[in-house]
Amino acid sequence: MFFWTLLVFVVGTFAYFKMDSTSKVLLLVATVVIYIGIGAWVTGKEYLKQQKERKSIAFLKNKNLVTVVEVNSDLYYELKEHEDEGVHYLFQLPDNKVFSFGGQDFYPNRKFPSDKFEVVEGRGLNNEILLLETFSYGKKIKPTRVIAGQEKWNLLNNSNYPDPEKLTVVDGRIEDYLQVAAT
Repeated sequence: MFFWTLLVFVVGTFAYFKMDSTSKVLLLVATVVIYIGIGAWVTGKEYLKQQKERKSIAFLKNKNLVTVVEVNSDLYYELKEHEDEGVHYLFQLPDNKVFSFGGQDFYPNRKFPSDKFEVVEGRGLNNEILLLETFSYGKKIKPTRVIAGQEKWNLLNNSNYPDPEKLTVVDGRIEDYLQVAAT
C-alpha cells in the first residue's frame, strides 16, 4: 500500500501544479481517491489471504496432519510430461511397495530424483495442499525407463493405477502395473 500511496502523491502533486481549472483539480482528487481505494483493497485482500493460510497451517500443526513418504530406492520409472500435467514417477520401494506421485511440483532438478529423498505434504481445513516439499539427500539417479506417449496415458487412465496426485504407496512391483495397463 505504501507504493500506491507514494505514487498517488507524487503524480498528484506534479499534476496539481500543472492544472489551471477547478474541474481538472476535482478530477485529480477523484483519481487520487480511486488509487488509494485500489491500494487499500489489494492490501486487505492479501492480508485476509495470509490470515486464512496462517489459520490452516496452525490447524496442520495442532492436528499433526502432515504426510511424509521416505524413499530409499534407485529403481524408478519416469512418466514424461506431454502437455502441462507435470512429470510423474513410480518408485520401487523395499518390502514390495510402489510409490506413485507426480505433477508440476516434481520437475527434475540438479538434486532430484535421487536415491534417497522425502516428500512432505500437509493438507488444510478444506483438504487444500498447504505444504508440499521434496527434500533430496542422496545422489542424483536416472530412470530405469521413461514412459511417454499413449503408453503413459493408458497407464494413468487405468483404474488399477495408484493415484499420483495423492502420494500413493501400494503393494506390488512397478512391472505389475505396467502389465495391467498394457492389457
